[in-house]
Amino acid sequence: MKWQFGKAIVGGAMLVAACALSSGAQAQQKELIVSGFGGAYDEAMAASVKSFEQENDVKVTIVAGSGANNIARVRNKEVDVIVSDPVFALRMEAEKAFAPLDPKLVTNLKDIHPNAIYSDAVVAANFGAYVLAYNPAEVKPPQSWHDLAKPEYKGRIALRGFRPENIDLITLFAKEAGGDERHPDAGFAEMAKIAQNIDVWVDSHANHLELYRNDQISMSMWTDGRIGWARDTEGVKIQGVIPKEGFFPLASTLSVVAGRPNTELAEKLVNHLLSPASGLNMATRLGYFPTNREAKLPQEVQAKIMITPDNVKDLKSADWKYIVSVYDQWQQRWEREIQR
Repeated sequence: MKWQFGKAIVGGAMLVAACALSSGAQAQQKELIVSGFGGAYDEAMAASVKSFEQENDVKVTIVAGSGANNIARVRNKEVDVIVSDPVFALRMEAEKAFAPLDPKLVTNLKDIHPNAIYSDAVVAANFGAYVLAYNPAEVKPPQSWHDLAKPEYKGRIALRGFRPENIDLITLFAKEAGGDERHPDAGFAEMAKIAQNIDVWVDSHANHLELYRNDQISMSMWTDGRIGWARDTEGVKIQGVIPKEGFFPLASTLSVVAGRPNTELAEKLVNHLLSPASGLNMATRLGYFPTNREAKLPQEVQAKIMITPDNVKDLKSADWKYIVSVYDQWQQRWEREIQR
């Protein structure tokens, strides 16, 4: 996906219409607008905010978003809180689009795992885990991310395109070779080897599922939640394993848009979404690991999640503030050297 940050995007007609539906009887009730991911994530989040609405006499409206319309919503100050990912959030923060989170209002910040706090305006509420997915009928459990580059898997590998998880993988390879985000040549070189094995650059979870269902691939990078869905719900032969080098977070970040009329209330909503209760709700419904250290998951819930209180510190992540500054250059290099 290419972020269109250089263009002024005018939109929000549907959002404005949705927000104008409150009746006269509700005219005095405050409203917070949250831009979410859509689908099951927003449904789970809606369940989390019901108690917040009652306790604060506020209506929380959740609208589904995507890259382009989220940029417009933030720039035009059409939403109060946005759920996104570190790349999007830190790019918008660089435009001074977000209000810093006040620890006096967002009191749960003190209990958040350090690797979930990306800046004073961007914090992750939960993590999924990017791990190695594989077909156990074809291959033994892989041990390393480097297994994706083995010649015997030529034409049997799938990855998504230029996305955060692959930026994390490039960074990991670079660091193994003595480099880092600022010196990523070794990381790009190893990724180019993997690219030679790619059968399909997947563009959706449905596409990913069908590749395994049709026995078209043997291995890929996927999230633990989607692996469980493919195996337990869809009946596909698939397992997941954490490679010896570590694994990567699928981070769902929260930020408060600056310049809106109810900033303090929006920060309280972020605090609610960071609470142990909200974390338990998202873990139970979606299989995401809560970033609040005080969230205690029942054994049957934790059993379905590959991130644990013991290994969450082992999640590997690039320096996203730096990556944001070179994102366009990395994407151009990806298109030249990897996904040509």
